[in-house]
Amino acid sequence: MTTQTATRNQTEKRKPRPRHPPKDYGWILYLIVITLLMLAGFFISSDQLYKPGDDIGYNIGLVGGLMMLTLLIYPVRKRIGFMKNWGILPKWFKWHMAFGVLGPALIVFHSTFVLRSINASVAMACMLLVSGSGIFGRFFYTKIHNGLYGRNTSLRQLQEELDGAGDVKSLFSFAPGIQNQLIEFRDNAMKTAKGGRPRVWDFLMLGIRANWLSRTLVIELEDAMYTDANEKQWNDAQMKRLDDLFFQNERFIKSYLTTVQDLAQFSTYEKLFSLWHIFHVPLVYMLAFSAVWHVISVHKY
Repeated sequence: MTTQTATRNQTEKRKPRPRHPPKDYGWILYLIVITLLMLAGFFISSDQLYKPGDDIGYNIGLVGGLMMLTLLIYPVRKRIGFMKNWGILPKWFKWHMAFGVLGPALIVFHSTFVLRSINASVAMACMLLVSGSGIFGRFFYTKIHNGLYGRNTSLRQLQEELDGAGDVKSLFSFAPGIQNQLIEFRDNAMKTAKGGRPRVWDFLMLGIRANWLSRTLVIELEDAMYTDANEKQWNDAQMKRLDDLFFQNERFIKSYLTTVQDLAQFSTYEKLFSLWHIFHVPLVYMLAFSAVWHVISVHKY
């Protein structure tokens, strides 16, 4: 089958493709900016531009402390009945995460990167543990928030498009090698997932294998789709249609691999999130107690 015939067959109406949540590049950029500010602050802290007890240092600590205090609104918002109508929960979660990073950063600036007492050291350690574990918890949460049912549904829709049915040809009928490798990846991933508790090595290799296939299969796709077109010197209009189809197929390959990987790793991430919650909640109580004691000690003594 020629590439031109494959192009014509695949431009038939397709079923709606499941959408994956877009990568949160804003969150990544936010962490990078905070990290750079922290590094800059550390290198200029020796200049002693302010002290924790003067107006600048005190107010920086006050703002950071208030941000840390507002973090409690999110879990309370989820559990208290009359607060459940106070805005959309995902927006509360975003502010919870934003303040959970910026608040500790301001507290560190307030300390001028120096711990001057045991009480301050305990409070700082608890705060950094809570903030760090919150970042890990957010990662685990993004892996399970669509649920197992949603991932199964997404994979079923993608598999139907990949296999084809009736008069509709399989998506990669013009390049069966790509289809076979996708199915092989799915079968191996599901076999590992159903084998009980996956080993750490299998868990890590699944992600590495998915990333490697997302690159190599796209290269194979490009060869399969463009070789014939280049030899026959297609005109600009034909090449434009071929480019559009190529990008559709490229997105399908990456979406398929991501869906299979997420489904195979779902139970593991669910267990990790549960363990994280057991670890995170006591730290929050320790932070609240140490922070209150620190404030009392500073103002009293």
